Amino acid sequence: MELKDETVAELKEEGFVITNFHSGGIFYTLLMIILRVKIEFTELLRTVLNNMFISHASGVWLDIKSADYAKKRKAAQKTQGYITLTRLEASGEAIKIGKGQIFKTEKDINGEELRFITLSSAVLQKGALSVDVLAEAEKEGSRYNVSQGQITRSLIYLGELKIHNGEKWIVREGSDTEDDEGLRSRTLRAWSELAMRAIEDTFINAAESVPGVLFAQADCNHPRGQGTVDVIVTGTAGQSTEGLLENVREAVSKITGPYDDVLVKSSVTVPQDIMVNITISDTITDEEARNKTASLISEYLSVRKGRKLYELICSDLNYAIRNGYKETTNAQIIEPDQDVKLSRDKVLILGSVTVNVIRE
Repeated sequence: MELKDETVAELKEEGFVITNFHSGGIFYTLLMIILRVKIEFTELLRTVLNNMFISHASGVWLDIKSADYAKKRKAAQKTQGYITLTRLEASGEAIKIGKGQIFKTEKDINGEELRFITLSSAVLQKGALSVDVLAEAEKEGSRYNVSQGQITRSLIYLGELKIHNGEKWIVREGSDTEDDEGLRSRTLRAWSELAMRAIEDTFINAAESVPGVLFAQADCNHPRGQGTVDVIVTGTAGQSTEGLLENVREAVSKITGPYDDVLVKSSVTVPQDIMVNITISDTITDEEARNKTASLISEYLSVRKGRKLYELICSDLNYAIRNGYKETTNAQIIEPDQDVKLSRDKVLILGSVTVNVIRE
């Protein structure tokens, strides 16, 4: 409307022959159509200009620009790992686990469960105590990289068996589709690949091009002696599997110099126990309050980009609890009693969680 008023004022000043600018008139309708086209065309030009540069482009525009640098967005992949079935009694008949059998986690506080489908059949033979079954996540995503002991149920009754996933059950990390920031960083580092000898950014780019790698670090300051380089890989599940490390070694070997001694290793996960006292005045039960708070703590310590994986700031955790659970009038972090900061090759993951509920 402001543009219309400005245009009408200019037309009147120029002595335009048409003087009926009232709503409903033919000229008014044509004028509004032209002004709308002008506005939308200007917005389109702004969008095109903004997406002409890697540092500003997003979405499919970024994919197009990255292709000019021979970079593609990493696709999402499904988690694969071994689920262990153990007899509760030593004696028992053989049990067959068919291909396509579904195992799942318990429902979380939001009523959601994660399902895993077996990729091949297996048999828990008579007299055997346990068997491992290779399974794949129902969908792509890093949320399926669940921690030890989370997969505990079967969609079909298999008898008196204990179902669980072990500490290192994952053989291939699940990952989400690479976000714009990750693709942009890799594309901007593409210039480092033109160096005659590999530099730090070159090693990082090679490692982060592998699906399942959350991020990578390169120590080029001769960590094990002259000519040595350490590439530290953090997977979407935290500590990298051997399969992921092999893929990274293959990618890094393509840019390694003839006299370079490169060691590709995983970052090390360090469990951190959490104890917190929360004060609430809500009518919610203590158990529901504990579950809600534990869910927020788990989200805060999840392995993801945007979080400094080697540190835990108590004030940030306190804010995450109070901001996510509005009924909490106070939150006190008991353990750890101070901020935790480890070396950059460590990844803090959630250990045991204790939530004490205090009523006002």
